[in-house]
Amino acid sequence: MRRPLLCGCICLFVIVALWTKLMHPLPRSNENADREGDYVTLVGQVYQKEYRISYGEEKVLLYLDSISNFQGTDVPLIPTENNYERLICEISLSELGELKAMPPLGCHMVVEGVMEPFLHATNEGEFDAADYYAMEGVAGKVKEARIIKMDNRCWPIREALYKLRQHWLRNLYMAFPEREAALLAKMLLGDGSGLDKEIRDLYQSNGIVHILSISGLHITLLGMGLYQGLRHLTIPIIPAAFVGGVAILLYGLMTGFGVSACRAVGMYLIHMLGEIWGRTYDMLTAMGVLAVIMLLDNPLLSYHSGYLLSFSSVCGVGLLAPTLVPTEQNFMRKPWDGKVKILLKSIWGRTVSGLASSCSVTLFTLPIQFFFFYKIPVYSVLINLFVIPFMSVVMSVGIVVMILPMLFFLSPIEVGIFNWFEWLCKMFEKLPGHTFLLGRPDMWKILIYYALLLIALYCHRKHRVLGRFCMVFGVLLLIIRMPEGTKVYCLDVGQGDCMIVKTSDNECFMFDGGSSSRQNVGEKVILPFLQYHGIRKLDGVFLSHGDVDHINGILQLLEKEKIEVEAVYLPDVPEEGMADLVERLKKIKDLQVQMIQKGDKWMGGEFVLTCLHPVKGYIGESNETSACYLFQIKDFSMLLTGDVEGKGERYLVEELQRYSISEVDMLKVPHHGSANGTSGELLAQINPKISVISCGRNNPYGHPHKETLDRLYKAGSLIMSTTEYGRIMVNVEKSRVEGYLKAED
Repeated sequence: MRRPLLCGCICLFVIVALWTKLMHPLPRSNENADREGDYVTLVGQVYQKEYRISYGEEKVLLYLDSISNFQGTDVPLIPTENNYERLICEISLSELGELKAMPPLGCHMVVEGVMEPFLHATNEGEFDAADYYAMEGVAGKVKEARIIKMDNRCWPIREALYKLRQHWLRNLYMAFPEREAALLAKMLLGDGSGLDKEIRDLYQSNGIVHILSISGLHITLLGMGLYQGLRHLTIPIIPAAFVGGVAILLYGLMTGFGVSACRAVGMYLIHMLGEIWGRTYDMLTAMGVLAVIMLLDNPLLSYHSGYLLSFSSVCGVGLLAPTLVPTEQNFMRKPWDGKVKILLKSIWGRTVSGLASSCSVTLFTLPIQFFFFYKIPVYSVLINLFVIPFMSVVMSVGIVVMILPMLFFLSPIEVGIFNWFEWLCKMFEKLPGHTFLLGRPDMWKILIYYALLLIALYCHRKHRVLGRFCMVFGVLLLIIRMPEGTKVYCLDVGQGDCMIVKTSDNECFMFDGGSSSRQNVGEKVILPFLQYHGIRKLDGVFLSHGDVDHINGILQLLEKEKIEVEAVYLPDVPEEGMADLVERLKKIKDLQVQMIQKGDKWMGGEFVLTCLHPVKGYIGESNETSACYLFQIKDFSMLLTGDVEGKGERYLVEELQRYSISEVDMLKVPHHGSANGTSGELLAQINPKISVISCGRNNPYGHPHKETLDRLYKAGSLIMSTTEYGRIMVNVEKSRVEGYLKAED
């Protein structure tokens, strides 16, 4: 058997990953939310620290380990019992200034502040802070923290590395323009605090964000460069390998030992051990050993996108790339001049090798990219072909100037290369089909894809045609999505509204989209949800009225051209601010804006959507003018009410009586469950089976009000609130309703 150690590592990896997913799945509940707002006194040990700008204010984040919780004022500095996992303490610079110095790594301190546990996502696609930090053992954050006392203990090596890192950061910002300094700080020192979000998004959307991570490229350049330099100075193998290994370990410790850095440093150390023992280094075996060691140390890494992408990239280069490189690279038939021929062959060989490596990484990481990011940059293979060759120059110049800032005159080299990267990305973004949005594929598709990929690898020598067929079939299986039937979603946007209907004909409509309690709800909640489900276009957006908690999210997406929308529909009423909203929408390129009124209908496929309120020119308070719709498909009906209340709700009841609507399957409860809406008359008229309430957790308005809940209970309706269930979904074909956090039949 070839590579028996690698095969054993793969088997052990599968066992640990399956055991973790079956026995320790990541939870989908926010039971620890009741700890939010608690004022706590804690003692712990500082194991990491960093500066960060939060809402325009510069703060210090101290990461504490060995946490103990105490009541009272007499708090010892030595932890006695672990009551919490690791915590992050957020301290303002003004508070820290009273201490005259940053607390050293390794010291014990007593802090007090307001507890803010990390919570799980409540919608598909949304960033899950609790899961992300759980992989690092961090349970939450202590905000408005204040240091009561601390001791003088210190980890001298780690503290010295931290100070060296800060010194080199200052050198970078002195020697380079701010943008280039921030990029180099992320590339060389793992510090992303100054990195511009637009640049990061640009790199990510074009598939080159990996160049910003501490990875194999860094370790190869630094570690192997140092080792080979020492060997050229006739230093024996063991001292050279030892010095190189220690230097790389210290570098990894200084930059924070991210997942990709751990993998690269570990593989380098295995390489050095091979040099010392006179053994041949095998990249795939080293990768397998490191993957298992890291997973045994932290089984939750099996959920970590960076861990999976890092190791699958190595698999692509080591396993798949050799099968894609042509066996005969001498493509020239004519008797060219010897030097020209050698040069062309060298360029051709490097191009083919680079293209094969880039394609191999893409194929091996494709399901992981779709699973975590829902889309891929189509031209990333080509872009990387133009980017990777410059990285050695970028890093070499950056390291030299970082250590010797008096060589700042070399900075134009970095500026020119980074401008080239930016121009390249923007040029490719203008090409058609730049991004392929798929959504998250089913797990069974991912498993079959990798099974077919392994078959293709096995067949590449004797059955090359079969191997290519398996690859193509695997990709097609992964990217083809079958219709899922009609589903209705009520997103958890906090204190606001957002309903999405996706029909079996792949038509998609949104009703409202905003929040007054969640910042950037469009980009952080609505857009990720749409991408998770592979929704590329909204056939219609219906805004009930002009309140910010119903419109600000969709406006963010429209004005930044984050989503394609066929048309936006607004009630034709003289509401205050409606004219300004219409003008704002009309400035958006290629967007249709249509005014609607009572009696307007939309029909498509099997559904009918009817506007029941308001009449054209209806005059009333903002909430009274909310557009109300009746959505009907097959045997399912749903009443969408916006924030309607008072006279508007009475007009709605009259219209329901005119249409002889005596029962609906689902009611979107008006005005977040306010006491002024959802009257007994409305409930007696429609007798809703399910009543969905969209409101924010611990909102200042007290929504949903007890009076409204009592009326709903009395009407015999199943009440589901986004505060309890998160995103609420109704599967029309299966007659099933479920929440993202828990389900109901």
